[in-house]
Amino acid sequence: MGRSGSAAGGVLNQHGQQSGDVEQPIVQVQNAACHEGTPLKPARGLGAKFTQYDKDEEPISLVRHPILWVQALSRSYSWRLLTMVVITNHLLKGFVAGGGDEGLVGKPIEFLFAELGVSATRLQMLKAVAISPWALKPVLAIMSDACPILGYKKMPYVIIFSCGSMVCVILLGLGFVTTVHGIVACLFGIFLQISAVDLLVSAKQSEEVKQKAKLGPQFFTFSWLGINAGQVASVCVLGPVIHHYGPRWPYLFAIPIIALVFWPPLGNFLGERRLPPEERGFNFKMVHQHPVLCLMTILMGVLVLLLIVGTFTMTEDRVCVMALAFGAVVMIAFGLFIRWEIAGPIIFYFLLQMLSFNVDGALFYFYTNSAAEYPEGPHFTAYFYTTALGAATFVGFTFGFITGEAMFKDWSYRSILKLTITGRCLTQLALVPALLRWTPQYGLPDGIWVLCVVVVDSIVYAWRWIPKQVMQAHLTPRGVEATMCGLSAGTFNLAMILSSYCGGYLLHRFGVQPSGVIGESAMFSDLWKVQVIAACAPCVMLFLLPGLVPTKRQTEALITDHLDSATHGSNYEAIMSSRVGQRQREQAL
Repeated sequence: MGRSGSAAGGVLNQHGQQSGDVEQPIVQVQNAACHEGTPLKPARGLGAKFTQYDKDEEPISLVRHPILWVQALSRSYSWRLLTMVVITNHLLKGFVAGGGDEGLVGKPIEFLFAELGVSATRLQMLKAVAISPWALKPVLAIMSDACPILGYKKMPYVIIFSCGSMVCVILLGLGFVTTVHGIVACLFGIFLQISAVDLLVSAKQSEEVKQKAKLGPQFFTFSWLGINAGQVASVCVLGPVIHHYGPRWPYLFAIPIIALVFWPPLGNFLGERRLPPEERGFNFKMVHQHPVLCLMTILMGVLVLLLIVGTFTMTEDRVCVMALAFGAVVMIAFGLFIRWEIAGPIIFYFLLQMLSFNVDGALFYFYTNSAAEYPEGPHFTAYFYTTALGAATFVGFTFGFITGEAMFKDWSYRSILKLTITGRCLTQLALVPALLRWTPQYGLPDGIWVLCVVVVDSIVYAWRWIPKQVMQAHLTPRGVEATMCGLSAGTFNLAMILSSYCGGYLLHRFGVQPSGVIGESAMFSDLWKVQVIAACAPCVMLFLLPGLVPTKRQTEALITDHLDSATHGSNYEAIMSSRVGQRQREQAL
């Protein structure tokens, strides 16, 4: 899950663990050469055209031949698979969740807590708890593999989490839940469903795409185009709905889409076959095969749960100390048990994200407080804050993704990171004139200034995101690709949560505690100082860059020996080998 440090953060998340269920066809279609329940289907209708497409080296261009592109996709993959993508990716993840922690269920969070008078520091921490299921995705993957329910590894989990999510959106949408604890619990249940469905369905999609590798890029383009379209749709809907009807109505809009998620598992679009009786109990095969990776995944899950408990039982100071301690535990675990080619970059991106202190809670009140609450403020409406800033974020991300691939294809990882870390520091500092209220003094409209800052900041963030994704793909040992990707994605999501706690601590120390009450201008007097610290803190990573990130380019392999091991040559193995050698020498004497 990635998010902009500005007030209008977008999100793009990785997925996921690959489950080891057994497939079976669901329905056999008359006169067809294969089963409808499988993703692969023979070319029909246009016959030679699509038979040639399967054999040609050059795929059909989406830009030049969009209709043929869609037809080729639909003739290669079953309608069940594509329908499942539309429901779970385009509608649920894109429209409902805005790609991760925004959308119909994410963006209203700030408004819900503002109605309760929650301070900026608590708002950030509570939202971090609400979206913490994204950091639990690796744990959910192990749970689904090791603990099948009624002989199935995916379907029951999707149904159970969807039932819980349905209850939660109804309670929030109809206003039955009005306390802070109740709202956080409902939000946690909603994001637990979204993250679990994203994980389990994406794992299924990856398994199916492997059988039709030539159309793999086209399939994932279809998936992410739909997610982006869902994000745009949610941005357009959210502003008017929250502005005119309040922050609970978006949850009512989400009810039919969450209900639609029941269709794929109940129709067995996942193509699962019930396990034989002897395999329906606990299965710890993965734990035995990859004990280090599994134990680290469980460790991360425990840390997240402890953070949740600490949020409701400790002061801001103690929670921040605990968050920093947990961050140190994660880095030590990677540095000790994982080979350095993998551990170094993961530790780098973990620290980089954690040092990108999130102060969105204070920025929310700064932007949206009324004239009575903050007379000097920009007084953005809910419509502008959600729709305009959300659209600016999307435009920046899109432009960054389009231009970044061509710009940086021959750059080394270090060069890209040097540019983007420095560039993002400057874009974050560009908010300072607005926070000091210089913009109205010089006749600059706050809306235009902030929109420009958000667009440029999102472009730089997207430039930094692409090489991170490429590096992650290169850092997955053969045979444990899904496990390692899930672990690294969970680590990054955990760092995002920790950045909210650290940012909340900064706001607390500087006395920036707005809560939407009348006459709280003094609460924003030192917000610019917090923003300067949040902007400059990631630059510390420039000094750690040479020791953690390789000099290689995006087209070069990062793991060159023992390609199937995530632990070969790790510090732990070196320590154990030296001890064994010492014992052998002692026995020889």
